[in-house]
Amino acid sequence: MSQPANNIVELEVEPNATAPITPMMRQYFSIKEAHPEYLLFYRMGDFYELFFEDAITASGALDIALTHRGKLNGKDVPMCGVPHHNGEYYLHKLIKKGFKVAICEQMEDPREAKKRGAKSVVKREVVRIVTSGTLTEDTLLDARSANFLAAIAPGKKNAALALAWLDISTGEFYVCAVNRESLGAELSRVNPKELLVSETLWQDESFAAALGEYRAALAPHAASFFDSTKGARKLKDAYKVASLEGFGALEDAELGACGALLDYVELTQKGNLPRLNPPKRLGMLQFMSIDAASRRNLELERTLSGEFRGSLLSAIDKTVTGTGARLLCSYIGAPLLDPEAIRSRLDRVEFFTMQPQLRRELREALHQLPDMERAFPALSGAGACQPARSGCNPGWAAAGDADLRDV
Repeated sequence: MSQPANNIVELEVEPNATAPITPMMRQYFSIKEAHPEYLLFYRMGDFYELFFEDAITASGALDIALTHRGKLNGKDVPMCGVPHHNGEYYLHKLIKKGFKVAICEQMEDPREAKKRGAKSVVKREVVRIVTSGTLTEDTLLDARSANFLAAIAPGKKNAALALAWLDISTGEFYVCAVNRESLGAELSRVNPKELLVSETLWQDESFAAALGEYRAALAPHAASFFDSTKGARKLKDAYKVASLEGFGALEDAELGACGALLDYVELTQKGNLPRLNPPKRLGMLQFMSIDAASRRNLELERTLSGEFRGSLLSAIDKTVTGTGARLLCSYIGAPLLDPEAIRSRLDRVEFFTMQPQLRRELREALHQLPDMERAFPALSGAGACQPARSGCNPGWAAAGDADLRDV
C-alpha cells in the first residue's frame, strides 16, 4: 500500500506525570505490547520512528542521533528516526547485527483520520516482521548466497531429529531426518541465517556443540510449536491437499519441523504466506557429510579468515547469474555420493565443454536475465506440488548457468 507523502507528527505526550496518555501513545503501546521482542519501526509521515528502549538500542546500533519528544511520567521520551524512503538501508544494518524489526505502517491517509475528529489517530498496523531468515528484498539479500530459515524438531525417539529449511526469496523448501551425531554437519552444509529450535533442545547441554556456531541465529520456541499433528495440518492447508502421501513418507519430527517453518513464515509475513515449493525430502546418504571444522579447513566457500576471495568457490565460480552462483555454491557444499548422479552432472559439463559456441551464446543470453528464482519463484514450481530444486535435480536455468564454467 502506498503511503501519503507528508510529515505529519502526531506524538503528543503530555508534559506532566498526571496527564492522561494521548490516543497516539495508546496506539503505540498497544502495538508494541503485541510485538515486545522486536524493534518497532513506527511510521509517522515520512519517517519510521522508534521510541523508549527501542530508540536507545537502535540509535546505538545505527549510529544515529538519539533525541526525545515530550514527556511521560515526568521523564523525556527517547526517540530516534530514519527516513521512510531509505528504510531498507537501516533495516539491512539492523538485521546484519542480529535484530528483528516489526514494520508498522500507516494504513490510511492522515486526512481521512482528521475527518473523524481533530484528536483522531491514523490507523496503523504491523504489516511485516523482518528477520535474518525471512528477507525478500534484493537490496537486503546476497545475490550469490541462499538465505535459509531452518527448524530442528525432536522426534518420539530420543536420537531422532528432523531438520527442515526454506528460502522464501526463491521458494526452495527441504527436509531430512538427522540424528545427534550428524546434526552439526547438516547445519554446516545448510548454513541457516536463522534457526528455530524447540526450547527442550535449546536447554539440552548435549546439543551445545552442534548448535554452538548458530547461537546468534537461534530462535527458541515452545515444544508445541513443533507438534507433528499441527505440522501435518499446516502442510495440508498450505498446499490445499487432503493427503500428504505426495510429499513422501514424512516422519513425525519432519512434519513438526516443516509445520514450524510454515507457522513462522506466516507469523512474520502477517498471514501472507508466500509461494513455496512443497518440501522435498532429502536422504542423509545423498551427500557427503562434512563436519563444520573440516568445512572451514577445506575453505570450500570461505577462507579461514572469512573471506570469499581465496576459497575454492572463488577459484571456479564463472557463473553470470545469482541463480547459478547459488546452485554452484550448493554443489560445492554438498558433494554427491551417488555415482549415477555424479555421472549425470559430469555429462552436462562435458556437453557444454564440447559446444563452445553454444556455451558463449547461452552465457550472453543469461547475462540479460534477471535473478529468475528470486524475481519469479513461481517459475521454479513454487506453490505447485512438484519436486523442488536439489543438487541432483536442478531447474533448467540454474543447471545451464552453473555448468557454464570455463572448463
